[in-house]
Parts: sequence; structure tokens; C-alpha cells
Amino acid sequence: MGYEGLRRFRPLVIVAALVTAALALPAVASAMPSAPAADPRHPSVASAQRELGKLALRNSQLVERYDRAQMAVHTSQVAARRAAAAVARADRAFHQARVQLGEAAAAIYENGGFSATGALLSSDSDQNYLDRLTTLSMISNHTAQVVSNLEAAQKTADAAKRNADALLETATAKRNAVAAERKHVQQQVNKYSKLLHTLTVAQQRTYLQSVNPALSSTRVKSMSTTLPHATSAAAAQAVKYALAQVGKPYVFGAAGPDSYDCSGLTMAAWASAGVSLPHSAAGQYDYGHHVSFNQLQPGDLLFFYQPISHVTIYIGDGYMVSAPETGQNVSVVPANEFGSNFVGATRLTD
Repeated sequence: MGYEGLRRFRPLVIVAALVTAALALPAVASAMPSAPAADPRHPSVASAQRELGKLALRNSQLVERYDRAQMAVHTSQVAARRAAAAVARADRAFHQARVQLGEAAAAIYENGGFSATGALLSSDSDQNYLDRLTTLSMISNHTAQVVSNLEAAQKTADAAKRNADALLETATAKRNAVAAERKHVQQQVNKYSKLLHTLTVAQQRTYLQSVNPALSSTRVKSMSTTLPHATSAAAAQAVKYALAQVGKPYVFGAAGPDSYDCSGLTMAAWASAGVSLPHSAAGQYDYGHHVSFNQLQPGDLLFFYQPISHVTIYIGDGYMVSAPETGQNVSVVPANEFGSNFVGATRLTD
């Protein structure tokens, strides 16, 4: 089926329900009398759904921002460790040179035959005396220059470490700020989800299936043997890995082996095939080459929303593996699940 035939928009799932008002079930409306939508203290089911839909997109964007911020923290940590090691090496070299300079100076002045006075008393000619003074000066100047160079290197290393530490502090602060912002969003999610949790068990099951039409574990197992073959061994391995994670929980910022967020899942799946990807949906979009929805093959990555904040892995027959949202597990869902929010797809291997 072409991309033109995609179904209408579905937001990411948060906790028990993340869906727009257009997806509200008749059973839900009849089971829950609607309070005035304008009163935030008593939201209706429909207004709760609308708010959850908005929060779903905001939450997925925050997850993407967090993953990118965490990557920056990791990069800064590596730089800070390298800078600290460079400082330690510079310190050792500088102190060693200072010791050698002191030892050389002591040897020169303790050895009368090689001191300025000794050279004057023991030289048998003016030229011999000048030669000895020149040699003495060269030794002293060389050693002093070595110490000076090492001192400059030490100062440079210290400055680099201060800069690396400052970058790490900034990156960590940004990551923590995103985490705090997402915590606030999650509190809002919990507020609106409480109303939807008052539905009957049957209504909740129907509702969840409407917002996240995941295939049953039985069907996933059966389809694993009937899926089309990937065009490369690496893509086949990535698909196999992704399918093996179905049922594991979504966890904000996780990349396995026990839990995942969306880009953590695709990163781990392709890592199992020997392909390195960043822990970022937007970052992964720049890898491989782009293909259209009609050209999808097993192993391709699908990207959603603007700015990009969700990624899945295509497994064939119109299905993809997705780590959806907090409260949901890694699942197999239709590839057209997010409708017009499809941004593009990439193929990492041919």
C-alpha cells in the first residue's frame, strides 16, 4: 500500500492512553459523563484525550532532546577524562625535567673541571677555555628550554581541562533540565490518565488497542517465520534482534538489554549487526540513504514527527517494531500507525 493510503494521525502512547479526540470510543463517552471541558479540575474523557494527545507529542520530543543531551554528556565526559590524563602526563614530564635540570646544574658546579672557574684553571689555551664555556652554556640553555617548553605544555593542558570540565558541567545541566521538564510532563500525563483509568477493564482493553494496535505475542511468533527475507545479512540480524525485544518495557533513555526507548531499540538492533548508530532518532536519520514508504524493506528505519522525535524498524509485510512510550512495551504495530506524521525512512545497508 502506498503512503497515500496511510491512516489518520495517531500520537504516541503514554501510560494507559495517548490519543486524539477523533479516536474517542463511543463506549468511553457513554461510560463517563462529561464535566465542563473548560474546567481543568474536572476534565471530560474527551478533553483528557485531547490533552494526552498534546502531551504525547511533547513527551516524545523531550525524549529525543534528552537522548541528544545524554550523548553530549558522554562526549564531554570522554573529553574531560582525556584532558585530565593529559594534565597528569604534563605534570609528570614537567617535574621530571625540573629534577633533571637540578641534577645537571649540581653536576656542573660540583665538577670543577667543567665549571666556569674550572674551565679557566684547567684550559691550556684561550680557545679551549671558550669552547668549554660554549659547551657549558649550551647544556644549561637546552635544559632550561626543555623545562620552559614543558611548563608551557602543562599550562595548555590545565587550560584544556578547565574547558572540558566547563563543557561537561554545561552538558550535564542541560540534560538534567530536560529530565526535569519531562518529569513535569509526566505529572500532567498522570493527571489526565486517572480519568481514563476509571473505564471498565473491557473498555480499557478496547481503548488501548485503538491507540496502540500491537500484535499479540502469539501472532508475532507465528509471523517471525513468514516475514520476507532482508536484502542483507546485517538487516536480517537487526530485524531478528528487534523482534526478540518485543514485550520488554519502554524506559526513558534506555538502550537495552532489558528496556528501551525508541532510538535505543533501533541503535541496539543495528549494533547487533555491527552497525553503529547514535542514541538519537534525529541523529539516526542522517545515516544510510533515504527511501520512500513504498520502497520499504526489512531493516529500514522509519522516522516520525517534525522535528523528528520517533524512530522504528521495519520488519516487512507492512509492520514495524516500535518502542512506543512509558507504560507500553516494545511491540509490533502497523507501519502506517502514525499516518501523516511519517517524515521519511533510511536504509543502512544494500
